[in-house]
Amino acid sequence: MTLQDAKRLLSQWTDRDHRWITAPVTVAALLVLLVLVKSCQGIAYYNSDECRIHRLGYPIEQAQLLVNTLSDSQVDSLIARQEHDTIAVTLIRARYFIADNFDRYLAFHKRDTTSAPLSNIIALVNIGADQDRATCSVPCDTSKGQLMLVNGRHYLDESYKPDSLATFGRSYCYEEQKALPVVVDAFMAMQQACKEQTGAQLMVNSAHRSYQQQIAMHKRSARGYAAHAGYSEHQTGLAIDVTSLEHPMRWPFDKSEECAWMHEHCHEYGFILRYPKRQSLVFGFAYEPWHLRYVGREVARRIHDEDITFDEYYAYYVGREEIKDKR
Repeated sequence: MTLQDAKRLLSQWTDRDHRWITAPVTVAALLVLLVLVKSCQGIAYYNSDECRIHRLGYPIEQAQLLVNTLSDSQVDSLIARQEHDTIAVTLIRARYFIADNFDRYLAFHKRDTTSAPLSNIIALVNIGADQDRATCSVPCDTSKGQLMLVNGRHYLDESYKPDSLATFGRSYCYEEQKALPVVVDAFMAMQQACKEQTGAQLMVNSAHRSYQQQIAMHKRSARGYAAHAGYSEHQTGLAIDVTSLEHPMRWPFDKSEECAWMHEHCHEYGFILRYPKRQSLVFGFAYEPWHLRYVGREVARRIHDEDITFDEYYAYYVGREEIKDKR
């Protein structure tokens, strides 16, 4: 019962049929009703999730944040631990926090022995690195088009082929290479800009590879450096490996002026450096300074500006929206 309900009840009691009730009686009745209302409210609050979390040691504002952010099952799980875990609120306030991953963040943090910063824990859980690849691999959602995610946990089946492929001209590759038309056009524009500003000519060393071609590539690669068939972005027609006429070998290319230019400017043409050096130790991806992935200018700019990987972008900006849509 709310205070408004109490006033309404009192008003009904003191209508024209009960005018004999004196003012003191009316006041006393109102006070009794107020006490009853407050008592009911107090009991309800004491049994509320907010109060239960507060009794674990969380300040009121933190308890409110947890209740408003987490699902009922997550709140129950948090209360069941019967401990004040200071990391819980820090996680919620962190950038790229995804509420559905809350329990996995806590579990990963508890078993982590490297004292990894929370930003790394959130990133690793968001991209699924806390789960076993053998049991948690899922088919790539090809409906996402140029934003489809292919990695060690998202795979393409043998039958997948891009709708259409365009051929790079001979001045853009060492031998015939193909990619989606939008990728070819973007690379041509990037190559021209790089040549104007550095004097060097970027070249496509490898582009689209079919499932069967990837099998052969994996067998030939030293130490299994190439991805298994189905787990390579090259099958999408959106990925290219780049070197230059001046530095055709990959590692010398890494030290070149044109490679540095490409890393700085490729997002302006819709490309991202798919496996950046700064993230290699965190995510376990080998640094590939030559491997570009086309995602479109808008997405490439955001990934560049926020200094995140495509896996992180997909988890936070694409995958999270998928979860919302299913609810």
